Amino acid sequence: MMNSKFFKLVTLTLSTTLTFTGVVSVEQLLSDHTQHGQRSDRALAQTSEEKEANRVCEKASKAVVTVKDGKGHGSGFLVSQDGLIITNAHVVQGSPSVVTVVFKDGQQAPADVIGFAHGGVDLAALKIQNRKSLPHLNLARPGSAKVGYRVFAIGSPLDPDNRDTCTQGYISRIREDGSVQHTASTNPGNSGGPLLNAQGDVIGVNSWVALAPVFDGAGNLVARTPSGTGINLALAVSNVKSFIADVQNRRVASKSTLERRQEPTVATISLNGQLINDSLTAGDRTLADGRFINLYQFQGRANQQVVIDMTSQKINSFLSLYQVSESAEGREFIKIAENDDRGANDLNAQIATTLPADGFYLIVASSNERGEIGNYSLRAAVKP
Repeated sequence: MMNSKFFKLVTLTLSTTLTFTGVVSVEQLLSDHTQHGQRSDRALAQTSEEKEANRVCEKASKAVVTVKDGKGHGSGFLVSQDGLIITNAHVVQGSPSVVTVVFKDGQQAPADVIGFAHGGVDLAALKIQNRKSLPHLNLARPGSAKVGYRVFAIGSPLDPDNRDTCTQGYISRIREDGSVQHTASTNPGNSGGPLLNAQGDVIGVNSWVALAPVFDGAGNLVARTPSGTGINLALAVSNVKSFIADVQNRRVASKSTLERRQEPTVATISLNGQLINDSLTAGDRTLADGRFINLYQFQGRANQQVVIDMTSQKINSFLSLYQVSESAEGREFIKIAENDDRGANDLNAQIATTLPADGFYLIVASSNERGEIGNYSLRAAVKP
């Protein structure tokens, strides 16, 4: 809201201008005053939206957790003071009976996997035992989400260290099954996190992001990557309310009834030097020349010096690194480097390069020989 002192200051300025500039038409004065008012209204509206966004993100993030099971991670959120957490079933499908949840401030706690939704609904419940007065989120009224409304997504995209990431967008569509399609940016790792309205209430559970195509130099579709599509889906809050009622009445499934999904086409990795063991198989995607490939993506920063190694005793390793560039014209994959052999008589591949910009990068792991299959190890790290 504009305060009275600011309004008096604007009026005084206009009056002073009129006094010292001599004759000014009424039309000009009214036009100037209207323009000043419009600019002030826009500034105030922007400030109000910024404050609203900060309020929602800051308050809600205290009740959002990262869910880790030793094999991967997702997100979740508390819906009760005594530690009941909602997440996606696919986040903890196949996990041990106890997982780790990480709060905004980095504190960790064990949480029991207490049940899954029936009917293939992608929801699961976790419980932190012997805790009281925990921060939690309220659920919005079912059906209150409308196309065009502003929304906020909170979670841990791509890497567990990205916890407490809050993005905003708009509802672009309400689908026939009630799921909310929106433009708030989400990525792998956001699954199970809340989608919030402008009041900070949960209107859905972020569960899915549309995949954008990746083409090789010959124009062949080789993969689909989740970032940058702007089409994100959240399960409706009505599903959440029904599931919580089932949890409270102990009508949940002990195992997930969700149809088993295929592994992501593009694996997300961190530049932490962790060794990744993988293999090229006859079922993998192929380049136009018949070489099998696996794809990995990571988020990098400008001027980072990275080293990527691919080693194998079974195949002649081959590495390529692409920068993912987004523009008004669409998505472009710019080759940064590639390598076949680290040196004489060394068939392992290594890329050592400096990243040109902040953003996403794509690693293509393949063999130098058409149709060659076998195990390999991959490691990506920032050069100290």
